[in-house]
Amino acid sequence: MEELKEQGLLTEAEEAELAELRPKAQQWQKQKEYNAKRNQEERLLSPVLWSWRR
Repeated sequence: MEELKEQGLLTEAEEAELAELRPKAQQWQKQKEYNAKRNQEERLLSPVLWSWRR
């Protein structure tokens, strides 16, 4: 949709919808990055944590 906006091929309603969705998409991306980092850390620490519990 971004490319269509740059080309002027979006209606005003579509541009408004895009503007409304952009912050949500940024929030989803941040959450996705956080989850990926957390999962990676958990995978790295998993052997350490399991050996500590024994």
